Amino acid sequence: MKNFREFLRAKNVQNILIAGCFLFLFLVRFYRLGYHDFWFDEIWSTKSFPRSNWNAPLYWMLMHLWVKLFGISEFILRVPSACLNYCSVILIYILGKKLFNKTTGLIAAIFMGLSPFHLWYAQEARDYSMVLFFSIASSGLFYLALNENKAKLWVFFVISSLLAFYTNYFFGFLLISQGIFLLLCKGRLNTRALISFLIVGMGFSFYSGFFLEKFYYVREGFWVPNPHWQSFGITFENFLLGYNGSVFLYLAADILVVVLLTSALVAVFKKHWHENETLFCWCMFLVPILMVFIFSQLYFSIYLDRALIIFTPYFYLILASGVKFLPKKLEKTILFIAIFLISVSAYRYFNDQLYPPLRHHLGVHIKKPIKPIVRLLETKVTNDDIVVYTNMAIIPSMEYYLHRNKKDFRSYYFYDPALSDEVWRRPNQESLFCVPFDKINKLLFRRLWIVCSNWERTGQLDENSIRVKKWLDENFVLGFAKEIENVWIFSYAKNGT
Repeated sequence: MKNFREFLRAKNVQNILIAGCFLFLFLVRFYRLGYHDFWFDEIWSTKSFPRSNWNAPLYWMLMHLWVKLFGISEFILRVPSACLNYCSVILIYILGKKLFNKTTGLIAAIFMGLSPFHLWYAQEARDYSMVLFFSIASSGLFYLALNENKAKLWVFFVISSLLAFYTNYFFGFLLISQGIFLLLCKGRLNTRALISFLIVGMGFSFYSGFFLEKFYYVREGFWVPNPHWQSFGITFENFLLGYNGSVFLYLAADILVVVLLTSALVAVFKKHWHENETLFCWCMFLVPILMVFIFSQLYFSIYLDRALIIFTPYFYLILASGVKFLPKKLEKTILFIAIFLISVSAYRYFNDQLYPPLRHHLGVHIKKPIKPIVRLLETKVTNDDIVVYTNMAIIPSMEYYLHRNKKDFRSYYFYDPALSDEVWRRPNQESLFCVPFDKINKLLFRRLWIVCSNWERTGQLDENSIRVKKWLDENFVLGFAKEIENVWIFSYAKNGT
């Protein structure tokens, strides 16, 4: 046993183990990468660069070029996210090694690399992995530039910051946090830093008109509910275990996070870590989240866990520093428990298991099997029929795959007006697309095909689907029913037809 421990302590062996660890974290991001069909938000990434899109433009420009070069498939379109997320894991390892030590950087990288929260967005064709990469680069270069004050470091800081800003507007909160850290560090205020922040602000000002357009649009009414103090706990749980935990796993994660954050704070008070390194991580983690929370309370809600992903690396660094300050006998036990909890949640992620309460996964649901539904409808729907949906999240994916197969259905979203609420801002008035189910007789059709689903894979319909189907059962004749992985397809005809 002693010889084995000495063998593990050998530098070459340690380097091989670390390389193997990073290889595993790379491969796990490509496991089942193209398995799921495109879901609601990903559909935008399948299109050419949308000039009218109010999101920051850089990711969309990249995807426009990517599609031109490699075409469109579920796997191909998610490759940039997988690669950029993996590169972010490497960056957090480098940053942790620079701020603290090699072990702390490795632990933080493992936490981030295994976290189902990051696996989710590493396997989704959206801009979150790209802004994560550029934001870590920005913060790391910012800290190095403050310490070394080299002109080239400030130049790279400006470039990475602009790239992050033009990828996702939430980077602005991190940039403000960098400025706050600058003010808190006595003697760090210098001309190059001020000029760099000024250049970043001026560089983004060219796009400020489009940003304000989205700002005013969202201010008029967005679906994100207002956060509450319990939202912080949910956010930290999601950062560590993603949306795929369970009651027990989240409870264990809460205890673990409290222990590690307390250990990290104790380390600060006992000055086992350099003051500025620790202050930097807390500023980059807690300050921007508090700003988003306060903004959501005072103006309109933008508090959404997936948008906070760029603040997670510093959360993992703080937890990793907490691990290293624990007593030696407890250190390995806590580290094992942390990796075990994250791994179990990662297993649940790959098996499409989602924690049921909606507040725990706002704006997120298990990706549905769209292609089998499309194939079924294409063989049965005629020109005299209409197709309706009871869950809006499935509609863009359905229309995308139907369009690819050149099948044009008359489609509507049916809803129960009684379910209109402030949380999801369901449509409360009739439109060409959104129709209250009790006004269905205004539509001309021979048969009505209804696609019902929920936000998870619980084997049950959501409330809107239940109410719509109940009304149809009472007023029409059911002629067909089939379930495909928790998506239900029914066909109804009018009485006497």
